[in-house]
Amino acid sequence: MKAIRVDAFGPPAEAVRFLEVPEPESPREGEITVSVEATPINPSDLLILSGIYGALPRLPTVPGKEGVGRVIDVGPGVRGIERGMRVLLPIGAGAWRERVKVLAEDVIPAPEGVPAAQLAMATLNPLAAHFLLTALVNLGPGDFLVQNAASSAIGRWIVTLAKERGIKTVNVVRRASQVNALRELGANVVLVDGAELGKRITAATRGASIKLGLDAVAGGATTRIAGCLGRGGTVVSYGMLSGQPGHIATNDLVFRDIHLRGFWLASHLATIPKEELRELWKRLAGLVASSAVAVPVEATYTLDRIKEAVTHAEREGRSGKIVLVPQGG
Repeated sequence: MKAIRVDAFGPPAEAVRFLEVPEPESPREGEITVSVEATPINPSDLLILSGIYGALPRLPTVPGKEGVGRVIDVGPGVRGIERGMRVLLPIGAGAWRERVKVLAEDVIPAPEGVPAAQLAMATLNPLAAHFLLTALVNLGPGDFLVQNAASSAIGRWIVTLAKERGIKTVNVVRRASQVNALRELGANVVLVDGAELGKRITAATRGASIKLGLDAVAGGATTRIAGCLGRGGTVVSYGMLSGQPGHIATNDLVFRDIHLRGFWLASHLATIPKEELRELWKRLAGLVASSAVAVPVEATYTLDRIKEAVTHAEREGRSGKIVLVPQGG
């Protein structure tokens, strides 16, 4: 069986190895074997490969935090899951391989008739977007939030889920070419990052006091997001696409009572009852099936091109996700 393995952390294109590994053993009680259709390369995957993620797996390891596939073998005692069924893989299954064995209770059925690449991205970003909107700051209909990296996969989910709740979004992007797609998705305000961002947001929102700023970039972007918030607002840092530490102006902290906190999906998921999480996951996957959210895919790669794939995923200025297709195609 073909798979990607990491034996040592380092630059992503150097850390990944394409090789033959043993087939999964036959599934035992409560287990199933899944043939992986598609699995994305997420920023968290790249951080793991680099050895700088918050929780690193024991080496050697097969990367891939999410994906979709079809059940090809079912162990004793499994109910409700059959051969041929399409399923979303559990978080952290190690999806960068052709086949993987998992617990049946940890997957959810995935709809037919939806591109595998879209379903492969139906776990991490939708769940993170939901909790960023609901678990940290009390936002109601008519309230504003501001987010950077708004054209990213999670940014698109935030726009969609906020719109469902009547929350208005101010969306900061890096390039003017990204503006129209977000407006079509339902974004209220879309602005290109840069000088006097706060003043431009104040003008676009007619002086609305913004309670929540979502920062996926860090570095100077954190400062700019904080400067856009109303007094007592909260900046939530959940990524570091810039590779730089985030910082906030002392004046914002002291005189405007701006708060800064972090969010890590893995840590938050540990506090959610399993059945509640499954029901939420099913609902979000349903939005993918209805095409309410479609994340652009810039390129797909087979496993044997993994070094090209991770190099592409690291490239600035991409227009979409990079997705691995272990079965080819």
